[in-house]
Amino acid sequence: MRSFHLSILSRSEPTPAEIALKAAQQKLYVEELWLFLTAIIGILTIANWSMRLLALLRERERLPFDNDKRGLPFEKRTLEASDPGRTGKVSLRRFPDAFASSFRNIAFRTTVPIGPSSVMSVAELSFVILYIVALLIWLWVDTKDMDTFYFQDRAAHFASCQLPLVVALAGKNNIISFLTGVSHEKLNVLHRASARACLILLWIHTVVHGASGLPEKFGLALGWMRWGVAGLTAFTLATILSIRPIRIRFFEFFLISHIILICIFLVGGFIHAKNPGFGNYIWPALLVWGVDRSLRLGRLVWNNRIWSRKAPGHSHASIELLTHDTIRLTLRRKMRWAAGQHAYIILPSVSNLPTEAHPFTIASTCNSLDGRESSEKDVVFIIRGRTGFAKRLRDHASSKGASSSVPAYIDGPYGCPPDLKGFSTCVLIAGGSGVSYTLPLLLDLVYHARKGTTLCQRTIFVWVVREQEHLNWISKLLTTALVSAPPLLIVEPRIYITSSKAKSRDLTTLTYNLASEPSSPSSASGDYKLTDVLALSSLKTRYGRPDVQSIIEDAVSVSAGPVSVDVAGPSSLAAAIREALASDITSPISVMKGRPTVTLHVETFGMVKG
Repeated sequence: MRSFHLSILSRSEPTPAEIALKAAQQKLYVEELWLFLTAIIGILTIANWSMRLLALLRERERLPFDNDKRGLPFEKRTLEASDPGRTGKVSLRRFPDAFASSFRNIAFRTTVPIGPSSVMSVAELSFVILYIVALLIWLWVDTKDMDTFYFQDRAAHFASCQLPLVVALAGKNNIISFLTGVSHEKLNVLHRASARACLILLWIHTVVHGASGLPEKFGLALGWMRWGVAGLTAFTLATILSIRPIRIRFFEFFLISHIILICIFLVGGFIHAKNPGFGNYIWPALLVWGVDRSLRLGRLVWNNRIWSRKAPGHSHASIELLTHDTIRLTLRRKMRWAAGQHAYIILPSVSNLPTEAHPFTIASTCNSLDGRESSEKDVVFIIRGRTGFAKRLRDHASSKGASSSVPAYIDGPYGCPPDLKGFSTCVLIAGGSGVSYTLPLLLDLVYHARKGTTLCQRTIFVWVVREQEHLNWISKLLTTALVSAPPLLIVEPRIYITSSKAKSRDLTTLTYNLASEPSSPSSASGDYKLTDVLALSSLKTRYGRPDVQSIIEDAVSVSAGPVSVDVAGPSSLAAAIREALASDITSPISVMKGRPTVTLHVETFGMVKG
């Protein structure tokens, strides 16, 4: 510490040779840093598209076989389709699958606490640590015993050159998501980590320069230096306001202030860096931000047909108060989306600001199960009105009665949801309003089963709700899925009610197969009431919490092929499922003995995963 202090205060003026060496090092190490980051993105891209290609080839291999078995009972289809290597004995042929299963258990299902109610998966934490270690190595390499002269400006170069990447990781439209298959909401974890690393680098640059004394040519009387101070101040405030407790508690304030402060930082940083000739580091970040905003604006205009006076309904949405705290928002739009994607909703008459956009998962699909296609689709959202914007929406719906209409605009869709068509068994587990994510996945599986374009033979649909009245949230859509499921697909809905007021302790398990029921447009279009479905199927409701380990073990033990587990809901639910999958169900030995592999998808915004 003493030698570091002395290197700041007592260093002699650098020689021309040292200045030239410092400039050459800065250029070299910036290039090496970007080669490192590009290599990581390249590896993830190759892995993503290789897995997609492999899944497509497997799907094409198995589809003709599965379609030949369409008329067989589920048990016989499962038996005949089972992996021939599934003998209960260890098979080295399955070592690659066993290795992949072990890697998933360690990298994605093991979480590490990083703060109050916050966790990161081992994979995410490893990426962040690797990134920070790489920055520190390049920051301090060849600095001649940590001479501050060599790294005080290098820190600023490293921070500035990464700003386009930091902005891209935060964007809704970014090439990184397309290449790697990682959706923008999951990239946001890396966005925050890289932004905070850049802030630390900029403070190293500032503190070391300030401690060594600023010469007159770098004095704060100069405009470009003042812009640097203003930019760093704005960046620091933006980072403080993005700390999880503040971000969650005051999200709308955080969102608005974040945009304003980051704009000040980028503009101030550009003016500051431009003077010594390094503005090229920062203006690409402004360009990336502008492209993202332009694409969002274009999608907003297109989805809502803002230019068309002949389609006034494209700028409105209907609001239905389903229960005392839950709203169904329905927009009729000419747009397409994949099951499990989300969109941003703008309701000028409800929001504090007319341009506020709030993300919600789309609770419907754009494919009609009755085969009738229309250019206009019902884009449905199920929203719990507890705090902030959602509470104002609930209050608005309560004041207007059971149903009303409001001006509305939609920006989307966004997200990279899983493609479940290649899995033999799908387990869809939701808690509360998380059903907005799992229900569309069920509807999509039914749609593709009717077309004969899915390998899925069995779907277990688990929904955990607090009150029985919450069934009204999805009664029509759930009925549609159950009535429309063909014999090829077995759908088992299991509904759990956790309220302490529950009186019955009945078991809920339904194997719902209407193979003997005549298919009709009315049944496929969802005209059945939920009570009719319950009567036909003898569905009962279990009161309490599900034993997720038993559910998953049951699904895996009889599955003919790969299993997908998809989860949306409270962090405690995701934690329970991760714990279940870390057991012997997916152990390498089990997979080598013939058990199918299990892939876990957790729908989540931000860093809280379990």
